[in-house]
Amino acid sequence: HGIKHRTTEQLLYAGGQLTKLRGERLRYEATAELGLTGPVAGDIRANGKIHFSFPLRGDSVRITGFGSFHNEEAPYLTKKYLSNHFIWDNDFGKRRTVRFGGTLDFPLTGTRFTLSVSNLQNHIYFATDGSPRQHGGSVQVLAMRLDQNFQFRNLHWDNRVTYQTTSDDAVIPLPELTVYSNLYLLTRIATLHLQIGIDCDYYTRYYAPGYQPATMAFTNQREYKCGNYPFCNVYANMKLSKTRFYVMYSHFNRGLFGGDDYFAMPFYPRNPARFQLGLSVDFAN
Repeated sequence: HGIKHRTTEQLLYAGGQLTKLRGERLRYEATAELGLTGPVAGDIRANGKIHFSFPLRGDSVRITGFGSFHNEEAPYLTKKYLSNHFIWDNDFGKRRTVRFGGTLDFPLTGTRFTLSVSNLQNHIYFATDGSPRQHGGSVQVLAMRLDQNFQFRNLHWDNRVTYQTTSDDAVIPLPELTVYSNLYLLTRIATLHLQIGIDCDYYTRYYAPGYQPATMAFTNQREYKCGNYPFCNVYANMKLSKTRFYVMYSHFNRGLFGGDDYFAMPFYPRNPARFQLGLSVDFAN
């Protein structure tokens, strides 16, 4: 093989930032970097975000638009790698990613909706055999997320629902639907601040990435599907003066509902039901 055991690269970037972080109606931020020398010569990383805010029927509406363009050299270890278990010498081209979208935020109703579209060209992923591959075409990803929070006096119910789809799930596998919900009570007993509640997360079945310990990388696979299982916890958070502590019974629904297929990825089950507690003390004056 022609892979050197030791390699030195000299990388040089130049960049700039333009921001307006004050103002009630309009704020924006933009950053850009350009690779000048070495393998990153010609690399571009440009990111931008703009915020609008205006009143609407007693509420304020916040609109955020964002976009990015990246044209980047492949990471060195995806091109050349030598170990006891793996060896590869790849000639990967630059990866190009275009992403844009926006967010609508209604603070009074606790509603936020985000839409994003991404196009990834020459995307690099790890195949089932544990070695990196570069997809020669383009993959599109569409994601829509709704955050909806409710409150009635001391009772809170926070929800997040995400729908996403990919044009090629063999290259970028994604669960089509993910849901997170947290129902809790915020109260105060004398000087004790108390939060007690239950939260659950769920996602639909998909070909979840596997794990290769030799390279510590996640690999695409088409053999096992994971998901369609709710993972629920019941908890209590407390704060007394400068002391914070919590108790939680994690994965309490095991054996009650949801079945027994609680694998986060192939051959890696989630933790069984267990009791947890924690303590944090601030000794600062």
